[in-house]
Amino acid sequence: MIDIKLVSPQRAANAVVILFIAAITACVLPACKSNEKPATVNTINNSSYDSLKAVHDSLVSQYNAANLQVDDLNTRRSALDTQIMKKDAELTNLKKEVARLKKTNSGLASKLKNNEKFLSSIKDELTEKERSFAEKLGIMQADKDKLMKQLTDFIAKYKALKDLGSVLHASNIKLEPIHLKHNGTKEKKTKRARKMNVLRVHFDIDENRIAEDGMKQLYIVINGPDGKILGSEASATATFNLNTGTTSGYTVLKEIMLKQNEPVHDVMVDWKQEGEHQKGDYNISIYNGGYKIGAGSVTLK
Repeated sequence: MIDIKLVSPQRAANAVVILFIAAITACVLPACKSNEKPATVNTINNSSYDSLKAVHDSLVSQYNAANLQVDDLNTRRSALDTQIMKKDAELTNLKKEVARLKKTNSGLASKLKNNEKFLSSIKDELTEKERSFAEKLGIMQADKDKLMKQLTDFIAKYKALKDLGSVLHASNIKLEPIHLKHNGTKEKKTKRARKMNVLRVHFDIDENRIAEDGMKQLYIVINGPDGKILGSEASATATFNLNTGTTSGYTVLKEIMLKQNEPVHDVMVDWKQEGEHQKGDYNISIYNGGYKIGAGSVTLK
């Protein structure tokens, strides 16, 4: 690094004056020594005068150049001083900022360490809770499966009870053997098997608070004295499902319109059979929903 020392303009001017006097002295002394008597100004020849003038002009030129250099150096020095002051201020601020950042960094490092400890504890706690939650979830799932099974069983039982409660009930069952005369234009009750043309069944359906409104199917099963189910050839293979899981044949299918909580009175069903009828007991059973809801009998002679 170059150390630049600046001088003031006054000192530079003094130095030039000293140089000027030294130069004049150097020129005059030789002239004085060549004559025994002191010389005057008029005795100095033109040659010496021109030399002195040239020296004078050179010194003035050097003096002026020195002044310019001094001014330039002062200007540069002032600019450098300003820059140095600015850099010093910036350096001071940077030192303060570094100190602040160090302090902040120290605080952040402490917080980071504490946060890492906190996160580690939270992670351990979450792991434990997750394990506990998984165990509880397994228990809850087992309980859910158990409850779902209970609910399914309950729904099945409810449906079975509802179906059972929806089963109709027949009452006031009466069987009337009818003898048709005059090509069926006149009817007469009879007790004799050989005269019976129609076996008429009368019954009521009691009110039901569970069964929904709509058409209901009633299966009429008539058993003759030999125990066989009576029916036409077309219906000989007709069957319906019993609540026991088996099936049974039937004699007549009767449909009725039912309204909830209202009875149906005087339901009538006629059964006709070609040919002679056997003497003995005729039993009738009425079914709804696979259940036997009423029965009756009549004896023919």
